[in-house]
Amino acid sequence: MTRKQRLMAIFEGRAPDRSAVKVWGVSPGAQSLHPAYDAVRDLGVEKTDLFGGGGSAFNIYFGTHSRELSEQFTRPTASPDWNDVVTIIHTPMGDLQGIHLQSTKKRPGYEKEYCLKEPGDIRKLLSLPYDAFPFDAEGFHKAEEQLGDAGVVMFGLDHPAYALQRMTGSENFALWSIEHADLMTEAIEVFAERVRAHAKAALAAGIGGIFGYVGPELCIPPLVSPPAFERFCFDIDKPLMDLIHDAGGRVWMHCHGRMRRVIVRFADMGIDVLNPIEPPPMGDVTMAEAFELIGDRMGLEGNIETHDIMTATKEQLRAKIHDSLSAGKGRRMILCPSSGYNENPEPTAREIENWLFYIEEGVRVAEEMATD
Repeated sequence: MTRKQRLMAIFEGRAPDRSAVKVWGVSPGAQSLHPAYDAVRDLGVEKTDLFGGGGSAFNIYFGTHSRELSEQFTRPTASPDWNDVVTIIHTPMGDLQGIHLQSTKKRPGYEKEYCLKEPGDIRKLLSLPYDAFPFDAEGFHKAEEQLGDAGVVMFGLDHPAYALQRMTGSENFALWSIEHADLMTEAIEVFAERVRAHAKAALAAGIGGIFGYVGPELCIPPLVSPPAFERFCFDIDKPLMDLIHDAGGRVWMHCHGRMRRVIVRFADMGIDVLNPIEPPPMGDVTMAEAFELIGDRMGLEGNIETHDIMTATKEQLRAKIHDSLSAGKGRRMILCPSSGYNENPEPTAREIENWLFYIEEGVRVAEEMATD
């Protein structure tokens, strides 16, 4: 099989020639956060099963009105390592303000102040006018041409519950899911209709392959209750899955966290490939246990923690690779670390060596097991 055929078999419910091997974020020409990552990118492009990305302009809150209804500016803080990025949204019912703490040294940022601070702020957000951008498939088809048979290109979608959580933060999201569930459901359903309309436009434009999204990890236990997960995630997301499947498409979903309580529901929802299935102790199921829970109903992507690539010895990493691929042998499995390769601004020599070893060893073992 070509790399594209292998991945499509996994998405479509067929047995691939062997487990796929992925490095999250690897693509031809990807920009490196540090020059040392160039070697990882180049080896990954040469040997691994690639995932590209494409889409069309979309803003779930404003649509085409973002420039006229919001403003953003940066101001210094007391530390030279951090800046405040202030966003102000001008709604018909009053302004909303959020502040993101941005690193000046390429480190992860933090939310200092969320835009929605009181339940009534949801009404302000929903009062914004919304008009969708004209759909343009050119960028997506160009990405497909560039990737060719080396992998698949996913059409990116936003996630309705995540869209609300980005504005509230996890604490308010959890509290309001109990105290103001109807108001939250109303907002998430408004966002869901916009996402469904965007997906319909993509399907009408001839994009019928793989659709991908992130976000349910902010809406699973223990961050919210099981009933809240059902209401805000399962009930609202499933119609989108049905829409895509009815048109012949497939769905990839990213969800960190402990999967034992939700993995069967993701299979019930219609997810075709679930990423990243983190092993214990970060997750709560091994790859073998995950397959026991869902059988062949869904492809699984994971089971290597990025922290292990950053810190493990080669012997330890070899054992983790072998154990994961053994659990997925003959199944719909994609070996993949839990996050991207290109995210630490100061990678150590061990980290780079382990990324290169992961690629070489992962492909070698997957090929070897396919001939057993």
